[in-house]
Amino acid sequence: MVEMLRVVGAVIERDGKILACRRRPEKAEGSKWEFPGGKVESEESPEQALKRELAEELELYDVQVLSLVERATTASNGKHIDLACYRVEVADLPVTSTDHDSMQWCTPDQLITLDWALADRPIVDSLVSVTAHPEDKRKRTRRAKC
Repeated sequence: MVEMLRVVGAVIERDGKILACRRRPEKAEGSKWEFPGGKVESEESPEQALKRELAEELELYDVQVLSLVERATTASNGKHIDLACYRVEVADLPVTSTDHDSMQWCTPDQLITLDWALADRPIVDSLVSVTAHPEDKRKRTRRAKC
């Protein structure tokens, strides 16, 4: 039976830009970009896990979990990763990260230029399609169904 990992991620926006974090090289999918977050423990709700992970990774303690952006399941290294990504509001901006060697604020169009971890790619696609022009969105949707 394939292991299912429940994971949460945060879409943090400031001035029309979204925070992207690059995983440290020694981590799984090292040097790939992702949204900050992590595993949901068995006793936690996704919202609780997201607040805990943002406190641990980015030292962000005043966090409001808002709406679900996208939820996607991907297969990676013999596991299924069920990633739920939420729009969050934070009182402070992250300065450092325990799990990442770089943090970058990107416009939605800049997001697609980064080398994303497999589980985060559907989230990026969703964020980009929301900001695309209606004609571009139709083209992207057609390609996705191929």
